[in-house]
Amino acid sequence: MTPRKLVILFTSLTGGAIGLFAPIGVVKWLLQTEPEDAGILTLFFFPVWCLLLILGLLIGRRLGLLVTGGKRVLQR
Repeated sequence: MTPRKLVILFTSLTGGAIGLFAPIGVVKWLLQTEPEDAGILTLFFFPVWCLLLILGLLIGRRLGLLVTGGKRVLQR
């Protein structure tokens, strides 16, 4: 793998991790403030959580491309 692809992979995975773990604080807050409503709210929050993960991956990829100065990842 070229260094450019490694940088893009690293930033994409970092963005995905942020998108995945950031909503955990919201769920913890729901469990503390409204424990009886937390289950149903978490169920409805799941699709938003998936969108945040995908958005984090895309933002991380875009940031990786910006850092490496490229417009696209080169194909083999």
